[in-house]
Amino acid sequence: MTLTKGELLAASDLITREVDLRPHIDGSVIVQSLPATYSNQAISEAMEMTTDSRGVQTSRVNTARLEELQVMHGLIEPRFDTLEEVQQFGRQCGPSWQKISDAIRDISGVSQEAIDRTSAMFQAGGRETPGDSASNGARAGDGGPDRPVPARGAAEDAGRGDVRPDERT
Repeated sequence: MTLTKGELLAASDLITREVDLRPHIDGSVIVQSLPATYSNQAISEAMEMTTDSRGVQTSRVNTARLEELQVMHGLIEPRFDTLEEVQQFGRQCGPSWQKISDAIRDISGVSQEAIDRTSAMFQAGGRETPGDSASNGARAGDGGPDRPVPARGAAEDAGRGDVRPDERT
């Protein structure tokens, strides 16, 4: 059956889940899978570019920022109003933050493996080798590794097999 535009615009495939925070916090929260627009926004806003004195740009996935944005848009009950509230919660909690973050990634179809693979692509040289994601020292919240990018942009990457512009995490 082919959907009409009205049916498609009225449809939703978002998943919600209750996350029990015990024994760390006495209670539970409701999380939701990330809508595509928020997922794309989170990835875009977590990307940082710097240029060194030689004109070489370095692209960096700030994993702490990515996780904050995922919690901002995925935690729906209670809902945080600002990124500052999300950051305050993140500074005060560890295991509860991780439970919430893991649940959002799980129901959004974003595995830790995909995050590690993306981080590995942004290492110096841009090539992932076996074991890189486990041994590069990057952990959620540390800002992630850097990857030099030619000052002319990523055009040179277009033909490389390890960088696929259509690959999403």
